[in-house]
Order: sequence, then C-alpha cells, then structure tokens
Amino acid sequence: MSNKDRIRQLAKKYGLGENDFWQLPNNKNVWIIKHDAVEKISKLEDIEFSEPTVVEHGRDYCALLGSAFMQTGEEPAKEWSFGEADLKLNCTARYPYAMAEKRLKDRLTLKLISAYEYGIFSEEEAEAFKK
Repeated sequence: MSNKDRIRQLAKKYGLGENDFWQLPNNKNVWIIKHDAVEKISKLEDIEFSEPTVVEHGRDYCALLGSAFMQTGEEPAKEWSFGEADLKLNCTARYPYAMAEKRLKDRLTLKLISAYEYGIFSEEEAEAFKK
C-alpha cells in the first residue's frame, strides 16, 4: 500500500478531509497531519493517555515522558514516547510546556495507529512541518 493510499484509508476511517494532510514539499514520501486531526483520531479510538512525567524543564524548554493505550481486541496496544519543546532549538511558540504536551500526545496517537510506518507525521513534531 502506498503512502497516499494509507492517507486515503485514514481519512475515510476517521472522517478526515483533504485539508487535514499535506505532503512535505522536499520529501514526497512524508505526509503531515494536522494536530486537530490527530486529536480527532485519539478521541475516536478512545486512546487513554497517562499523566506525563516531566523529565527536564526550565523557563524556555520542557521534555515530557508519557504513555498511552487503546483497545485493539483482547489486549490493549501500548506505547510510550517523549514530547519536547525548546525555544532555542525546535519551538517558535512561546509556550514550550503546551507544545511538549501536544507533541507527546500526537506521537503516541500516531504510534498506536501505526501511522509512522507509512511516513505520516504530526505538524507539531517539527517547526519545519508548519505550513
């Protein structure tokens, strides 16, 4: 299945539109999904997020560790990941704690639905992905 076919499949399954995705201009194998679309997916899949652990923080940076699970049959699928934001390195928004949380939740959701396997990343994962 091509990446484009996977995008169509995800869009249909979760009721997403063409405006919820775009292709990374300098890499045609990478697709970007908007944060709002990832939140919609997490709600539809009833993904449960653990309370994150603050790994490192300061006025201008934050790194969180968290986990999530979703029911996929008899056994729940479980994932863990980090979310980080640093105003000097990878975040232009003036609210690094909120950005770290968005990145953490987006990464966990995309891991749980196996989106990375198809080159799908959240717009929140890198400033370079912002339109």
